[in-house]
Amino acid sequence: MSIATPPSQTSTPTSAGARTFDPLAHLDDVPYDTLAELRTGCPVARTPTGWYLTKFDEVLAATKDVETFVSSFRDAGVVVPEEEKLLSEIAEPRHGQVRRIVNATVAHHKSMRAEPFIRDLCHEYLDPILERGHGELVAEFITPVPINVISHLIGVPAEDWEQFHAWTDEVVNGSYSRTNRNERGEGLAGAHPEFTAYIDALIADRRAGDDARDDLVTRLITTEIEGHRLSDVEIRTQLAFLIMSGNETTRHLIGNLLWRVISDPELFATLKADRGLCERAVEESLRLDSPVHMLMRDCTAETDVFGVPMRSGEKIVFGVASANRDEDYFDHPDEFRLDRARPKDHVAFGGGPHICPGASLARLEGRVALEVFLDRVAAAELAPGSTRRKTPVFWANGPHRLDALLTPLK
Repeated sequence: MSIATPPSQTSTPTSAGARTFDPLAHLDDVPYDTLAELRTGCPVARTPTGWYLTKFDEVLAATKDVETFVSSFRDAGVVVPEEEKLLSEIAEPRHGQVRRIVNATVAHHKSMRAEPFIRDLCHEYLDPILERGHGELVAEFITPVPINVISHLIGVPAEDWEQFHAWTDEVVNGSYSRTNRNERGEGLAGAHPEFTAYIDALIADRRAGDDARDDLVTRLITTEIEGHRLSDVEIRTQLAFLIMSGNETTRHLIGNLLWRVISDPELFATLKADRGLCERAVEESLRLDSPVHMLMRDCTAETDVFGVPMRSGEKIVFGVASANRDEDYFDHPDEFRLDRARPKDHVAFGGGPHICPGASLARLEGRVALEVFLDRVAAAELAPGSTRRKTPVFWANGPHRLDALLTPLK
């Protein structure tokens, strides 16, 4: 394990490689070769977007400094009203207070109760693919699972998950995520009125109901923070955030994991022979193919903690995918290894007090989806002509499609 050090004095943070690297570019894959060059020659790089951290120690340290580096995928200068800040954007101490409400639904001890539900979903969506012997797994098997699970935990009717999926894709692929508006209007309510109208109706239904349900909507309505309850706008914002994050990132985790397993016969055989390795496979997939390959922050104060002069208002990008392949931290960083001594020692979910609240749930869904796949599939291969192309969401990393030929286990 290395110790955090300033950038190499033989390189400059504005080297040619850094100037031509745009973290926001829409590429078909994460530019791992470019990131490796930056880690060696320009570890804290000045890019057109802002400062880019490439090394594991620096990224981990920055995730822990939630006062200096505040989460925001918004464009520079975009101001969001407090009620409309996503959970990841809320500053302490309120972040922790709202987070505790969320944890009551998605934390480890709660999410584990959903395992039978998740397993049944995986069987349900895998059935028709196995009957045909082929399918596009992202759309038919992978995507339905996380959106159904988060909808179930939040308290959304099962029949509405497809509409939720469509709305969340519109939000993360549109301009709202960066600008807090689009051509339709300001804020989530203006930019996506159908989505917000649905959530508002869900909140109103819970408020009017007599039964106290054990779901996130009810908890957000009834839990007090410093003697006050959340407003309907705050509840709507956090529900939308959890629906989007619960859908998008877990889908890419499962997609990356299954792509690896299907395209590597030796790995497939190893996991078939020992289900006890499935948890390690999930962690190694998170490290090697991080579903969120970068995190964006706003710098709130002048600092030179990483050896360069960062100014208030500048964008700081945490290179998650780069940090998770840091040669100074991981042995054979570009290899998929099931024998790592500390398999969870990565930053795929961020780090520090603002680490992803849904990490346990995502891990659970990834493990169960893999176990069901291995239980039901005797042989698997990519369909002829298949090539991996990353989802178009600039911060996300998962296969856009996964066409596969599957032989069911008799």
